[in-house]
Amino acid sequence: MSQAKARQAIEIKLMAWATARPIRVANFQQAFEAQPGETYLQAFQLPAGTTCRYLGGEAYEYTGVYQVSIVCPAGEPLATAESLVDELSSLFRVDSSLSRNGFEGLITGPVDQGPTITESATYTVPTSFTYRGVAEQPPAGA
Repeated sequence: MSQAKARQAIEIKLMAWATARPIRVANFQQAFEAQPGETYLQAFQLPAGTTCRYLGGEAYEYTGVYQVSIVCPAGEPLATAESLVDELSSLFRVDSSLSRNGFEGLITGPVDQGPTITESATYTVPTSFTYRGVAEQPPAGA
């Protein structure tokens, strides 16, 4: 399934960037507990419909939205999250490529910042971007 390959291509890029900063990324695949006063990221893939524009069904087109939420401790200046939004915008520029094991895609929309969500101990600044890619399908019976 190439939605998985799209997610992997995005996550490899995100994890390499986060490791170099360093900032941790929480995802559902691993246990995660935030440290006191820690700013961290939460990442989610929101797949959209799969289409096939090719006669014979040789390749499928996969699209979706990838969300990266920046979670900061309450009291942290909003400028901290805003600078991370700028860095994510540079990392996931429109028309930058995504490639993973037969999936070839692109970032198709700029990183958008959503409304700040406040809670008692943290605040979250969601960001998201769109992607699209094509993957060849194996022949029937293969």
